[in-house]
Amino acid sequence: MNLEKEFETLTVLLGKMKEQYVIFKEALVKQRAAIIANNITELTNVLAEIESITENINRLEARRAYNADILAQNAYLETKTIRDIVKAYPEFDGSKLEAIALELKREVMTVKDMSASNTELLEISRSIIKETMKTIMTQDIDPRDRAWRTYGNSGTYSRTVRREPIHLVNKQG
Repeated sequence: MNLEKEFETLTVLLGKMKEQYVIFKEALVKQRAAIIANNITELTNVLAEIESITENINRLEARRAYNADILAQNAYLETKTIRDIVKAYPEFDGSKLEAIALELKREVMTVKDMSASNTELLEISRSIIKETMKTIMTQDIDPRDRAWRTYGNSGTYSRTVRREPIHLVNKQG
Protein backbone atom coordinates (compact mmCIF):
# COMPACT_ATOMS: atom_id res chain seq x y z
CA MET A 1 0.00 0.00 0.00
CA ASN A 2 1.61 3.20 -1.22
CA LEU A 3 0.24 6.01 0.91
CA GLU A 4 1.74 8.76 -1.20
CA LYS A 5 -0.07 7.35 -4.22
CA GLU A 6 -3.34 7.22 -2.25
CA PHE A 7 -2.80 10.81 -1.14
CA GLU A 8 -2.23 11.95 -4.74
CA THR A 9 -5.23 9.92 -5.93
CA LEU A 10 -7.39 11.68 -3.36
CA THR A 11 -6.18 15.04 -4.71
CA VAL A 12 -6.95 13.98 -8.29
CA LEU A 13 -10.41 12.70 -7.31
CA LEU A 14 -11.31 15.97 -5.60
CA GLY A 15 -10.12 17.85 -8.70
CA LYS A 16 -12.32 15.70 -10.95
CA MET A 17 -15.28 16.20 -8.61
CA LYS A 18 -14.73 19.96 -8.82
CA GLU A 19 -14.74 19.75 -12.63
CA GLN A 20 -18.00 17.80 -12.54
CA TYR A 21 -19.58 20.42 -10.28
CA VAL A 22 -18.49 23.18 -12.70
CA ILE A 23 -20.20 21.25 -15.53
CA PHE A 24 -23.21 20.77 -13.24
CA LYS A 25 -23.34 24.53 -12.70
CA GLU A 26 -23.37 25.15 -16.46
CA ALA A 27 -26.18 22.61 -16.87
CA LEU A 28 -28.19 24.37 -14.17
CA VAL A 29 -27.81 27.65 -16.05
CA LYS A 30 -29.18 25.91 -19.17
CA GLN A 31 -32.00 24.43 -17.08
CA ARG A 32 -32.93 27.87 -15.75
CA ALA A 33 -33.05 29.28 -19.28
CA ALA A 34 -35.23 26.35 -20.42
CA ILE A 35 -37.61 26.86 -17.50
CA ILE A 36 -37.93 30.57 -18.18
CA ALA A 37 -38.41 30.00 -21.92
CA ASN A 38 -40.84 27.13 -21.19
CA ASN A 39 -38.85 24.97 -23.61
CA ILE A 40 -39.82 21.40 -22.71
CA THR A 41 -37.46 19.79 -25.23
CA GLU A 42 -34.43 21.66 -23.91
CA LEU A 43 -35.52 20.97 -20.34
CA THR A 44 -35.70 17.24 -21.05
CA ASN A 45 -32.22 17.29 -22.61
CA VAL A 46 -30.79 19.22 -19.67
CA LEU A 47 -32.36 16.82 -17.17
CA ALA A 48 -30.70 13.89 -18.94
CA GLU A 49 -27.38 15.76 -18.81
CA ILE A 50 -27.85 16.50 -15.10
CA GLU A 51 -28.60 12.84 -14.41
CA SER A 52 -25.36 11.83 -16.16
CA ILE A 53 -23.36 14.39 -14.19
CA THR A 54 -24.92 13.22 -10.94
CA GLU A 55 -23.93 9.62 -11.71
CA ASN A 56 -20.35 10.73 -12.36
CA ILE A 57 -20.26 12.70 -9.11
CA ASN A 58 -21.64 9.73 -7.15
CA ARG A 59 -19.02 7.41 -8.67
CA LEU A 60 -16.23 9.86 -7.82
CA GLU A 61 -17.63 10.33 -4.31
CA ALA A 62 -17.53 6.57 -3.70
CA ARG A 63 -13.91 6.43 -4.84
CA ARG A 64 -13.06 9.46 -2.69
CA ALA A 65 -14.63 7.84 0.37
CA TYR A 66 -12.65 4.65 -0.27
CA ASN A 67 -9.34 6.54 -0.55
CA ALA A 68 -10.12 8.63 2.53
CA ASP A 69 -10.92 5.42 4.45
CA ILE A 70 -7.59 3.87 3.50
CA LEU A 71 -5.65 6.97 4.55
CA ALA A 72 -7.65 7.37 7.78
CA GLN A 73 -7.27 3.71 8.76
CA ASN A 74 -3.54 3.78 8.21
CA ALA A 75 -3.21 6.89 10.41
CA TYR A 76 -5.66 5.46 13.00
CA LEU A 77 -8.06 8.37 12.55
CA GLU A 78 -11.67 8.17 13.65
CA THR A 79 -12.80 11.09 11.53
CA LYS A 80 -12.12 11.13 7.82
CA THR A 81 -12.06 14.82 7.01
CA ILE A 82 -9.55 16.26 4.58
CA ARG A 83 -8.07 18.48 7.28
CA ASP A 84 -7.48 15.47 9.59
CA ILE A 85 -5.89 13.47 6.78
CA VAL A 86 -3.56 16.35 5.88
CA LYS A 87 -2.53 16.72 9.55
CA ALA A 88 -1.93 12.97 9.84
CA TYR A 89 0.47 13.01 6.89
CA PRO A 90 2.79 16.01 7.32
CA GLU A 91 5.37 14.36 5.04
CA PHE A 92 3.08 14.92 2.03
CA ASP A 93 2.22 18.36 0.68
CA GLY A 94 -1.37 18.81 1.80
CA SER A 95 -1.76 22.43 0.74
CA LYS A 96 -2.89 21.45 -2.75
CA LEU A 97 -5.37 18.93 -1.34
CA GLU A 98 -6.81 21.49 1.09
CA ALA A 99 -7.07 24.14 -1.64
CA ILE A 100 -8.93 21.78 -3.98
CA ALA A 101 -11.22 20.67 -1.13
CA LEU A 102 -12.05 24.30 -0.37
CA GLU A 103 -12.77 25.08 -4.04
CA LEU A 104 -14.92 21.95 -4.25
CA LYS A 105 -16.88 23.05 -1.20
CA ARG A 106 -17.57 26.44 -2.81
CA GLU A 107 -18.73 24.80 -6.05
CA VAL A 108 -21.03 22.44 -4.14
CA MET A 109 -22.64 25.36 -2.30
CA THR A 110 -23.13 27.28 -5.55
CA VAL A 111 -24.72 24.23 -7.20
CA LYS A 112 -27.03 23.73 -4.21
CA ASP A 113 -28.17 27.35 -4.35
CA MET A 114 -28.74 27.24 -8.10
CA SER A 115 -30.59 23.95 -7.84
CA ALA A 116 -32.86 25.33 -5.13
CA SER A 117 -33.54 28.41 -7.26
CA ASN A 118 -34.41 26.27 -10.29
CA THR A 119 -36.69 24.10 -8.16
CA GLU A 120 -38.49 27.22 -6.97
CA LEU A 121 -38.88 28.40 -10.58
CA LEU A 122 -40.33 25.02 -11.54
CA GLU A 123 -42.83 25.23 -8.68
CA ILE A 124 -43.87 28.72 -9.72
CA SER A 125 -44.28 27.57 -13.32
CA ARG A 126 -46.29 24.55 -12.21
CA SER A 127 -48.59 26.67 -10.04
CA ILE A 128 -49.19 29.12 -12.92
CA ILE A 129 -50.13 26.26 -15.23
CA LYS A 130 -52.35 24.74 -12.53
CA GLU A 131 -54.20 28.03 -11.98
CA THR A 132 -54.57 28.59 -15.73
CA MET A 133 -56.06 25.13 -16.20
CA LYS A 134 -58.34 25.65 -13.21
CA THR A 135 -59.59 28.93 -14.69
CA ILE A 136 -60.17 27.39 -18.09
CA MET A 137 -61.90 24.27 -16.79
CA THR A 138 -64.19 25.99 -14.27
CA GLN A 139 -65.40 28.83 -16.45
CA ASP A 140 -69.07 28.09 -17.13
CA ILE A 141 -70.25 31.39 -18.55
CA ASP A 142 -68.88 33.15 -21.54
CA PRO A 143 -67.99 36.73 -20.53
CA ARG A 144 -69.56 37.88 -23.80
CA ASP A 145 -72.99 36.88 -22.42
CA ARG A 146 -73.24 40.26 -20.75
CA ALA A 147 -73.50 41.82 -24.20
CA TRP A 148 -76.76 39.97 -24.89
CA ARG A 149 -78.53 40.85 -21.65
CA THR A 150 -81.75 42.76 -21.71
CA TYR A 151 -83.36 44.11 -18.59
CA GLY A 152 -87.08 44.08 -17.90
CA ASN A 153 -89.25 46.48 -15.85
CA SER A 154 -88.60 44.50 -12.65
CA GLY A 155 -84.84 44.93 -12.94
CA THR A 156 -84.15 41.31 -13.82
CA TYR A 157 -82.44 40.36 -17.00
CA SER A 158 -82.97 37.72 -19.59
CA ARG A 159 -80.73 36.61 -22.40
CA THR A 160 -81.79 37.41 -25.90
CA VAL A 161 -79.25 34.92 -27.30
CA ARG A 162 -78.72 31.46 -25.79
CA ARG A 163 -75.10 30.36 -25.55
CA GLU A 164 -73.65 26.99 -24.53
CA PRO A 165 -71.08 26.67 -21.71
CA ILE A 166 -67.55 27.25 -22.93
CA HIS A 167 -65.86 24.33 -21.20
CA LEU A 168 -63.09 22.67 -23.13
CA VAL A 169 -64.66 19.40 -22.05
CA ASN A 170 -67.93 18.57 -23.77
CA LYS A 171 -70.53 18.35 -21.00
CA GLN A 172 -73.23 16.88 -23.24
CA GLY A 173 -71.18 13.98 -24.60
